[in-house]
Amino acid sequence: MKYETTTGSLMQRSKKFRELVTAKLSLIVISVSHSLPFKARPYSLSIPSAELTMNIYFKIFLFSLPGVFLSLCTASGEEQRTDFFNGKDLKGWNGDGAYWSVKDGAIVGHSEEPVKGNIFIWSQMPVGDFHLSVDVKLTPAQRNAGIQFRSVSINERGQAKGYQADVGGGVWGKLYHEHGRRKLDWNDRGLEAVKHGDWNRYEILAVGDRIWTALNGKLCVAIKDPKGERSGQIAFQIHGGPPQTVHYRHPKLTHNPKVELVGLNEAELNAELKAPDDADSKPSAPE
Repeated sequence: MKYETTTGSLMQRSKKFRELVTAKLSLIVISVSHSLPFKARPYSLSIPSAELTMNIYFKIFLFSLPGVFLSLCTASGEEQRTDFFNGKDLKGWNGDGAYWSVKDGAIVGHSEEPVKGNIFIWSQMPVGDFHLSVDVKLTPAQRNAGIQFRSVSINERGQAKGYQADVGGGVWGKLYHEHGRRKLDWNDRGLEAVKHGDWNRYEILAVGDRIWTALNGKLCVAIKDPKGERSGQIAFQIHGGPPQTVHYRHPKLTHNPKVELVGLNEAELNAELKAPDDADSKPSAPE
């Protein structure tokens, strides 16, 4: 996600701040003034001294500041969660300690033996509309892993059902639906952006029924999925198969994010949206 603040956005924030201050002060001035004796009211016919008037307004201003800043901070609803991952241990996460650990600010999945079935570590924090950024490194590069989101655990082994941003080999940047609809967006944009054997910056933006992903600053997935999940949890995966190590470094989660990604605004991102690959497929028969 692009975090640089442009001059235009600064002006918009400044204007919003002034409007909030003005509105707050107006309400508080009216309230406080009416609670004062008639002779002390700033607009009374019995005009107080300039010093008294300034003192009254200064106190009103100080009283209003907490509410003004709270309103400004919550105006967009955006909330970055510092408690999603503390960078030191697995507090707030559920997974098998035989496979998962923390090293150098990364959640590390590792096995020196063949892995029987997919292994997940689950965040305890539910998500709805969110933006997630995380650096991912897979060794060997041709192994497979993934980032579950808006997903649920379906059994005692912690197997997942829900959206998966795919990792590894020839599936970097693709969108899969684990234990469900399977391939949802199987384009090759991610393969043009991936740095095999190195760190790769993965971003996921999910707002309502719209989902976008990006890899190393390149837009990969852009789908509008009315029948998809709107909430669930995030989990990181070690894929079943040969021995491997996968690092998920510096994961950062923001709830109710702005709709912007890799330098594209909401209108530009909406223009990239398409239906999922399974949009015209019939539901599979129950097994």
